[in-house]
Amino acid sequence: MNSVEQRLRELLDRHIIVADAAIGTNLIGARRDILPDTLSLSDADRVVALYEASIKAGATILTSNTFLSDPLSLASCGITSTCDEIVAAAMAAMKQARERCDREVFLAGSIGPSTRNISLAIDLTEDELRASYRTLIEALHREGTNIFLIESITDVRNAEIAAELCREIAPDTPIIFSATLSKIGGLLSSGRSIERYVEDVSKFNPFAIGFNCSHGVKGMVDNLELLTRYTTLPTYCAPSAGIPDAKGRYPETAKRHTETLRTAAERGMLSIVGGCCGTTPDYTRGIAQMARHYKPRKA
Repeated sequence: MNSVEQRLRELLDRHIIVADAAIGTNLIGARRDILPDTLSLSDADRVVALYEASIKAGATILTSNTFLSDPLSLASCGITSTCDEIVAAAMAAMKQARERCDREVFLAGSIGPSTRNISLAIDLTEDELRASYRTLIEALHREGTNIFLIESITDVRNAEIAAELCREIAPDTPIIFSATLSKIGGLLSSGRSIERYVEDVSKFNPFAIGFNCSHGVKGMVDNLELLTRYTTLPTYCAPSAGIPDAKGRYPETAKRHTETLRTAAERGMLSIVGGCCGTTPDYTRGIAQMARHYKPRKA
């Protein structure tokens, strides 16, 4: 067990750990003509400011702005900046915010689902996907990530390939797995059951298992209860603020978001909790204020 994992476990012995809010929707809103990852290069001050706001709101875990920074995804988005350049800038932004705030903060390297789904693609091999993920994971490790966050999992095989590389490149770095959920209870967005999802990823000895984004906070809390039946590991919960309307407005307020998460905290289901699409540092502040009144899930 490395020092980061040991420290995270020490914190979880005392309180729920709060992660930051959304990166992409805070930086670009409803726009689809900008890849948020590139703003770490072109608008670094705004990215740093977002991280500072998250830390001041109570976040202990920051998520790198690298959700689609693997080379395959960058190419499919028409981005000419390299993975290495984007990761270096993203990690630098988090480090700068941490230094300015002078607080204990852990840096989670975001490994997204990639724009290429290996189970569906007919023009992609596992070796090609593996090479793309390798570039991203090596860059995150080189730039000092404390945690690997394999998030927005849809195709579990993509996640398994990423995890295999995490264990090869940085075997002692904690891994958090986070999947997206279907509207149908008990299923991931891919249709895989939560029970099977836990079986799939448990072989990588994860630090925590959970969900992010999806269809808002209520459904995620309902599925967290199912998750806790299948694993004793810490849970990870980062719901969106609901499904946006045509103008990109999210329906769930920070107050509603927090109060629904409180129901999970009261039942002892939360270990690490944050926010995804549509959430802001105001949501983080509400979550942090709520979380301090409850004990984390007992492993």
